[in-house]
Amino acid sequence: MRPEVWRCLLSLLSALLLGILQGFTEFLPVSSSGHLVLAQELLPGFSQPGVLFDVTLHLGTLVAVCLYFWKDLWALLLSVTSGDKAGVDTVTNRRLLWLLVIGSLPTVVLGLLFRKQFEAMFNDISGAGIWFMITGMLLFMTDRVTTSDRSLSAMSVLDALIIGAAQGLSIIPALSRSGATIAAGVFLGLERGLLVRYSFLLSIPAVAGAFLLELVSHRHETFLGADLLAYGVGTLAALVVGYWSIAVLLNLTRSRRLSMFAYYCWAIGVVALVVGSR
Repeated sequence: MRPEVWRCLLSLLSALLLGILQGFTEFLPVSSSGHLVLAQELLPGFSQPGVLFDVTLHLGTLVAVCLYFWKDLWALLLSVTSGDKAGVDTVTNRRLLWLLVIGSLPTVVLGLLFRKQFEAMFNDISGAGIWFMITGMLLFMTDRVTTSDRSLSAMSVLDALIIGAAQGLSIIPALSRSGATIAAGVFLGLERGLLVRYSFLLSIPAVAGAFLLELVSHRHETFLGADLLAYGVGTLAALVVGYWSIAVLLNLTRSRRLSMFAYYCWAIGVVALVVGSR
């Protein structure tokens, strides 16, 4: 087999493995970005412009969220276009949409102000190990908090901003986005079913915005590079596996079993610290 063919096959295999890893870990509270940082360190010969490949994999799981929650997204759209004659469901969906807009603001601000600092963290394996440990602590405490199960009608603008700030900080690799946003909402006393739904819907504008930003920043590498096939394979794998894993997180959150992932995060954190110290 010629060397260039072998390199192409290795690139496709790496993309497939990373896509599957992204799909499994994006919606489970174990930080997909932290796993991608660690896996890319261990995969031989892997390289990418900036964090474009990571963001492209997130696009796959973004599509999975849109497919899984298409009824919610459709209801949100109808709430905007329904005019003045609004029923109870329409008013509720308009409130949810407004809270999603508010919750997205901290992510935009943090992402734009500290983008270079966040990107630099993707090369820090030891730092990822520390943030895995922090994610584990959040998950461990989440299942031990007694909430008042506040509903959407009781959710305030401040609640949305705090959860949005948690999502913004989860740009840090190994700080789980779902873990951070759900933990923030649990500490605020919000109902867990609402939190999972809100967390997933909140991820849509954040991931879409990050993808567009990276696409513009690396447009020359993207359109002139030869790895578009590998990017497509990884993204498709992330979509298929991610769609399946959404239901897993929904069940685990409602049954208060998130702390089981704390031990995993601590274990993978130790691995990252060992790899980073080499």
